[in-house]
Amino acid sequence: MSVTLLDESLLDDVREGITMHLAPLNIGQYHQMIRDGILHDGEPIELIQGTLVYKDRRDKLGGIMTHGARHLRVLKKLSAILSRWAEGKSCHPQAQGPITVSETSEPEPDCCLVRGTPDDYAEAVPHADDVLAVFEVSYSSLHSDRRTKQRLYAGAGIPFYVILNLQDDVIEVLSEPSLDASRYTVQSEHRDAETATLSLSQHGQLSFTAEDLF
Repeated sequence: MSVTLLDESLLDDVREGITMHLAPLNIGQYHQMIRDGILHDGEPIELIQGTLVYKDRRDKLGGIMTHGARHLRVLKKLSAILSRWAEGKSCHPQAQGPITVSETSEPEPDCCLVRGTPDDYAEAVPHADDVLAVFEVSYSSLHSDRRTKQRLYAGAGIPFYVILNLQDDVIEVLSEPSLDASRYTVQSEHRDAETATLSLSQHGQLSFTAEDLF
């Protein structure tokens, strides 16, 4: 009970604007925690700006540890689309795996397209420069995905960020990252049979519609 009270008090202090001198984790410390068994590989946790954060994969209902049925269905459809598209190309899809975007952030997007083959990353986590596009399936996490995740991905220079908005059944495509502003400067929305197209340099164009996914 005392731990819960301390946690609540700390959050109250932050809400009230009291300055807190926090010690953020870096990537090396985070990986050491996994090696030491403090964190278990595969747990629904990601490192965001030095803080360990539970991944929110809920639909409308359920606790933070719930993997929503609709979220999972859309993720499976997306994975199938990306797998078919990547056949014969020098890139591959990665589902719910980590990517390193800074010294203190290693998010685990729902899907991403990574240069090369899986064997190229047998001993390493893909870095932002290895990533062509990231995809987040969003319901409960929509606000955070539009704000915090956009800052991370744009600030790292990842060319495309796609939000599959389950609240409105809309594909949100963000492109042209501004590293200085940590945001994407071009955004578009695609509904129903409207085609979203990502021009992925020498890899060609990836196209899909909301009807393909929702």
